[in-house]
Amino acid sequence: MKEKVQAPELRFPGFTDDWELRKLGEITEVITKGSTPLDKSWSGPVNYVKTESINKDNGQISMTANTSLEEHENYLKRSKLNDGDLLFSIVGTLGRVGLVEEKDLPANTNQQISIIRLCEGDKYFLFNTLKTHRIISFIKSDATIGAQPSLSLWQIEGLSVPFPNIKEQVKIGSFFKQLDTTITLHQRKLDLLKEQKKGFLQKMFV
Repeated sequence: MKEKVQAPELRFPGFTDDWELRKLGEITEVITKGSTPLDKSWSGPVNYVKTESINKDNGQISMTANTSLEEHENYLKRSKLNDGDLLFSIVGTLGRVGLVEEKDLPANTNQQISIIRLCEGDKYFLFNTLKTHRIISFIKSDATIGAQPSLSLWQIEGLSVPFPNIKEQVKIGSFFKQLDTTITLHQRKLDLLKEQKKGFLQKMFV
């Protein structure tokens, strides 16, 4: 019997079905983690994603390193990234969530990041689910504290997440995706204005 969870107070019109709790291991094709390349030159045609590559606000990936195609296809084969993969940092900075897009490929990642590849559910809904207070509480209560805090893959597999029907997931996921797009657009405009102000200050004050 699937476990029910209280539906949120705020919902889109037309959705009244109960929400369930599902373990990530039940709705994923793969949960694994990356590896460190043998070649530490950090050069090549393959993007190599580290925790700091992931924007903590919108989950977009900016490349900070690279690796070779040979390693990507061989030694690092297990951690090759696919379009739509969710990334969740599990060592050091815990719980940073990223979403791999076609523009990021080919790409690979390191052992500080878990790769969550869905077989059920909407990727944008699950991306935002992994950033909620439920997950923050899970990290605080379950992380192993050592030289660097960490979470294991089996803990990620056993993590329970709220899971409405797919139509409601898509509606919610699309809503937050549009919000992130709007925020990013305005952030770019804000950054441009800051640069313009900096230029004016340099030229208008002695």
